[in-house]
Amino acid sequence: MHEFSVVDNLLKIIEKICQENNVKKVLKINLKINPYSCLDEDNLNFIFSSIVKNNPIYKDAKIKIKKALAPIERGYIIEDIEIEV
Repeated sequence: MHEFSVVDNLLKIIEKICQENNVKKVLKINLKINPYSCLDEDNLNFIFSSIVKNNPIYKDAKIKIKKALAPIERGYIIEDIEIEV
């Protein structure tokens, strides 16, 4: 359930961004992950969609991951978030 804690932390960060910027819709969350991380994009998206299924801000939003070429300090870094305001 490593993915659950990642999604939970991501949502806390994204919720703050949404409130500060009057975001109408989150379209995509791009993450860079440690190449040795066991994070799986399909599992992240399954958990993400399960948690946000009743929130219209996240309708059709997806998490996309890109593995870093070299190890990074953290398990993942938010590269950018595509939103609609």
